[in-house]
Amino acid sequence: MNPDKRIIIDDLTARVNASPFLIVVDYTSITVPEFTNLRSALAACGAQCHVAKNNFMRTALTDAGLPDIGEHLVGQTAFVTGASDVAGAAKAINTFAKASKKAEYKVAILDGAILSADEIRAIGELPPRDQLLAKLLGTINAAGSALARVIQAYVDKENGGSEEPAANPLTGRSGCTLAKCVKIGPDSPTGSLSELRPEN
Repeated sequence: MNPDKRIIIDDLTARVNASPFLIVVDYTSITVPEFTNLRSALAACGAQCHVAKNNFMRTALTDAGLPDIGEHLVGQTAFVTGASDVAGAAKAINTFAKASKKAEYKVAILDGAILSADEIRAIGELPPRDQLLAKLLGTINAAGSALARVIQAYVDKENGGSEEPAANPLTGRSGCTLAKCVKIGPDSPTGSLSELRPEN
């Protein structure tokens, strides 16, 4: 193989090996200024857009041990890679495509799996990562609150069967829980528990 071609292929191989994703886009009819804008939008989310000969990328993917997507590597093809944020890259492409009616998805590879054009487009429609994390945290908090209520209801039911509330294990006194007790006596420099008593 021509040494110059080998250098290009090795560079492409290094790029796809360093990225958890590869997005393949048709850049037919995209002007130079539009392509510059697309690259800038991708750079803002840590992604890069490369143009290379299809047969060079086909060889690079083989060298990298990635799936064969040769049937999609035809025509004018641009390749998008990045450090981590595939959703951000897809969102940038989606935004550009909606505004310009250009840059159609061909195929993508994510963590070694082939994604269709519709699948990678759908990833770009997901909310931003921080919003997803906030939703997840809210769900976890809601579930924790619900569990706490279930446990408290069970405890209340169990305590309701006795005439006198169970004694607090720390004080030995009935009607005294940690939530209802206050600390009395001098502060202990050693951090030991002081006597607890029910609040009035």
